[in-house]
Amino acid sequence: MQLFQINLQFGDITTNPYHLETILRSDLTKALTSLTPDILEEAQLALPEAFDSKGSDSVTLPLFNTMVNIVARVSNRVMIGVPGCRDKRFLHEQVNLATTVIGLSQVLNYFPQFLRPLVFRLSSLVFGGTKTVVPLLTPYVKSRIEYAQQFQDNPQTITDILMRFTPEEDIMIPEKVAVRVAHLNMASIHTTAIFITHALFELALFTPEQLDMLRDEITTAIESEGGVCNKAAVGRFHILDSLLKEIGRWHPLFAIGMSRLTLSDAVIADGSVIPKGTVVAIAPKATHYNPEIYDQPEIFDPFRFSKLRGTGGIDGKHAFTALSNDYLLFGVGKHACPGRFFAALKIKVILAEIILNYDLSCPSGKAERPKSFAFNLFTTPSPTAKLTFTRRK
Repeated sequence: MQLFQINLQFGDITTNPYHLETILRSDLTKALTSLTPDILEEAQLALPEAFDSKGSDSVTLPLFNTMVNIVARVSNRVMIGVPGCRDKRFLHEQVNLATTVIGLSQVLNYFPQFLRPLVFRLSSLVFGGTKTVVPLLTPYVKSRIEYAQQFQDNPQTITDILMRFTPEEDIMIPEKVAVRVAHLNMASIHTTAIFITHALFELALFTPEQLDMLRDEITTAIESEGGVCNKAAVGRFHILDSLLKEIGRWHPLFAIGMSRLTLSDAVIADGSVIPKGTVVAIAPKATHYNPEIYDQPEIFDPFRFSKLRGTGGIDGKHAFTALSNDYLLFGVGKHACPGRFFAALKIKVILAEIILNYDLSCPSGKAERPKSFAFNLFTTPSPTAKLTFTRRK
């Protein structure tokens, strides 16, 4: 978090990161079953609006930006509820927050420590950031605080759950809670949209037989739960799970990941000394493309991990959210991404709705994977590449 100057841009939210440690690591994961219906309902409302073809059979859209906006709405359905999740001005500023925070952190890191607060204040006047988002978010957070105080045992949103662990002094100042909700939002929107975008581009390359196999699995899983797309049904989307894991292997989010800042001199196994203040990171591509770990790693195989699961599909070590030293997307150990289960659920619910209701095609008519866009250490899907959605009959 120090690398992104989080405490400067959000205030001191790391001394007591209760919104991360307690919520994401335990209580949110436990609540996913009860949150799934709202995720599904909002996706069912948001997708037809986003894919409105205005009387035509098909619509062609810039995919990444479209998915970012859909994910922001669906995420906030369970983050702050209705009507906040449909407030277009708030969603627009919340979406922009991630790029603003990352951009400002790159600028701030060029300045000495004593100048950073001044640089941040001046930059915020131009670029906004938390100073713009928090005032828009606070009324919705205040409403959730009032709800949670009356119905503590019946949380309906993630913010309601957050109230269980929020210190009284923060509850008295809703802006302090809103900052933490904005931080949670920032972490959940773009990464989710990146995976959905990559998945849709890959699905557009599937053969009709492969798509039928995927749709049959999704339909069978939902039917096994009485026709309801609940968390248990989503847990049986093994082909979709395999596709997402292969995307994480093939399309790295970062050139380097799991960045850590050494707070003191460290001696590693070969005797080398890493001085205090050094940034240490891992390049996941070296592992993810290692032929000693993955068979034919240069080939994108959406069924790679579902085949490894076997016919029963019960081998959890090959699941998208499973941690491994051979798969570094979510990190490893106690600092692994605590929100991965929430993200995976959202991704699968949104994708299942699209797969069951739309046919996908490349607008050029040529089936090819758009080249990703790389800047600094980050890689995202092409921001300009488009996809055509045709409503299934």
